[in-house]
Amino acid sequence: MQPKRLFPNFWRSQHKTDAPTQVAPKEIAVNKPNSHPVEHVSDPPARLLSYDDIYHAAGIMDPRSGYGIRKVVEMLNSERIRDLAEDIKRASVLMALDAAGASVGDLLQDATRRQQALNTYEDGQRKQLEEFETRKAHENTQIEAEMQRITAHYAERIQQNKDEATKHKEALHNWQMAKQHESQRISEVIELCGGQPAPAAGTETMAAAAGASGLGTAGSATPGPSMPGDASKRS
Repeated sequence: MQPKRLFPNFWRSQHKTDAPTQVAPKEIAVNKPNSHPVEHVSDPPARLLSYDDIYHAAGIMDPRSGYGIRKVVEMLNSERIRDLAEDIKRASVLMALDAAGASVGDLLQDATRRQQALNTYEDGQRKQLEEFETRKAHENTQIEAEMQRITAHYAERIQQNKDEATKHKEALHNWQMAKQHESQRISEVIELCGGQPAPAAGTETMAAAAGASGLGTAGSATPGPSMPGDASKRS
């Protein structure tokens, strides 16, 4: 009988060490475009059973002799035996089994049952993982569809803002064109009237009043019209 068949390699690992757990990422729930995203905690990662729990669930107990596969593994990894030759290790195991009243067949049966229990548990966990991945993939598809809907919604709002800004820009441009035309018309009037300035206010009225009263400017007497008799007298 070969020692490698007696003691599978996986038994050399620490049998009481829990397998690494998985960490599931958090999700962001997206409902409506105008609502704030709500963060919620996703499904907690499954806690994987230890080897002892798996054996206990499978109904595997240590043999009464005390020399099950786990006892032999511990014995082979002890400081006294682990550095010995393979033949000496095998002889030591057979001697210990014989002294405890245990058989090699019982030892191999115990090893086989434990291997089957571990494989069955692994298959079940793998199936659960596949179902979990399928469910999460479906959720991801829904999230992607929601993201596309929200992206389209906000893209439409952005385009509306751009269109409104364009309308305001066109309105201001049209007003500026009309203002330019109005300013041109006003400039033409200013240019037309700028060469002939209007007289000062009240000048023509004062001159007319002075002529009617016979007074000159600044209160001086203005000579009246000469008569024919007056000219002969002066001569």
